[in-house]
Amino acid sequence: MSSATRNKLSGDKVRPIVYAVLVHAVLIGLLVVGLDWTPKVTPQPAGNVNPVQASVVDETKIQAEMRRKKQEEERKKQQEVERQKKLEDQAKQAQKNREDEEKRLTVLEEQRKKATEEAAKQQQEESARLEKLKQDQVVMEQKRQQEEQRLADIKQKQIAEEKRIEEQKQKEEQRLAEAETKRKIDEEKKKKADEEAKQRRAEEDLLKKQLEAEEQAATAAAREQEVKDLLAQYTALIKQKVTRNWLRPPSARPGMSCTVSVRLIPGGQVTEAKVIVSSGDAVFDRSVESAVYRASPLPLPPDPGVLDYLNGEINFVFKPS
Repeated sequence: MSSATRNKLSGDKVRPIVYAVLVHAVLIGLLVVGLDWTPKVTPQPAGNVNPVQASVVDETKIQAEMRRKKQEEERKKQQEVERQKKLEDQAKQAQKNREDEEKRLTVLEEQRKKATEEAAKQQQEESARLEKLKQDQVVMEQKRQQEEQRLADIKQKQIAEEKRIEEQKQKEEQRLAEAETKRKIDEEKKKKADEEAKQRRAEEDLLKKQLEAEEQAATAAAREQEVKDLLAQYTALIKQKVTRNWLRPPSARPGMSCTVSVRLIPGGQVTEAKVIVSSGDAVFDRSVESAVYRASPLPLPPDPGVLDYLNGEINFVFKPS
């Protein structure tokens, strides 16, 4: 037998096995997706039937159908077991419900008996309470009558007391009215006396202020005249010193004059010298200002009050002889 022949025979044996494996795989896939496994006869082309492949397919279907039936039987058994268990549970629950209902009825019967006995007891107690209440009402009626009599006595006493108090009140009101009238008269007299005294004090204060004002005015006038006299003397001293320090300019002519404003500090030093009324000759005016600066410090007045009066500034007319 040649090598090609052996290979051909080997391939013929292997091919059915491969087909069988492929068919199993297809059947398993169909089983998973829930296809109908009812055996069907599929026509085969004449001359191409493979006995090995058909045998494998039928056996697989049979096994699958057996497994399905077994699972269906087991499912039905399980359902039956569950149904029996459910019936048993329902029977137990019914038995328990009957027992609970019997217990409930027993308790209700005991409660009814107890309620009946309690009602009878309460009825007896209520009868006794009503009897006692009647007796208490009799006693209370007696006390009410006694209390009404007591209140009537109190009312009479109260009326008599109110009458007495009203009489005292009228007397007190009359006394207070008389006292108020007297107080108003006394108050009016006092008010009038106070107003007269106040008027006298006001007149005295006005006269006193007038006298003080006149005295202050006289003192101020005397002081002003004194300061003016001292100022005239002080101005003359300043003129003399300024004149001694004045350098006559060539343009100076007889009869020329100017008014100079001089600002001083407490020591007499000149801080500013300025012609405020010109002579008409600028050279003459400047020579006078220079003479003031050269004369610094200027003499101080004998009375410091003069500087206070001048507020540190003095004006004078410079007119050389």
